[in-house]
Amino acid sequence: MMIKRRLLQAVTAGAALVALAGAGGAAFAATNSPSSQHIIVTGPDHQRLSFVLSPGGSLVFKLPATNDPVTIDIASPSTNGGVQTPSEVFSALINANGNDSGMSWIGTNSDGSQSGNSTIHSTDVANLVCGPSCVIAWLRVKSISAHTLVLTANPKTSIIRERYVVNIWY
Repeated sequence: MMIKRRLLQAVTAGAALVALAGAGGAAFAATNSPSSQHIIVTGPDHQRLSFVLSPGGSLVFKLPATNDPVTIDIASPSTNGGVQTPSEVFSALINANGNDSGMSWIGTNSDGSQSGNSTIHSTDVANLVCGPSCVIAWLRVKSISAHTLVLTANPKTSIIRERYVVNIWY
């Protein structure tokens, strides 16, 4: 009887692991699905957004924390087998003040240039660039009180729908 009980426990534990692996694989597949428009995967300290923007299109998203720095990593992965020049990634370390008095950040553009600023002076956080005076997409502050950012594809430099992946670490 004891052997049957242990065997049943082992089978149950194995089935649970297979179910967890399947769920994790499904979340990964949903995040990387080429037909997905807006997928959100959320963990205890991480969110991943995956979406497509048309030229001039934008997506607004909310910072998950106030008075606690949040890191945002953004990629526009190439689909033509090439790599965006100078880079397809840009990021920001950003903090939204809990009393709705503003936001401050250090933004890194896709060419590696950095800028620290706050909503006292600007709303431009970080950019996906294609040269010294060429911007493909902007990450900007949308609303101080709502703690939201907006990612916008430049209609002058984007002629196709492009996929973006945003990772928010908090």
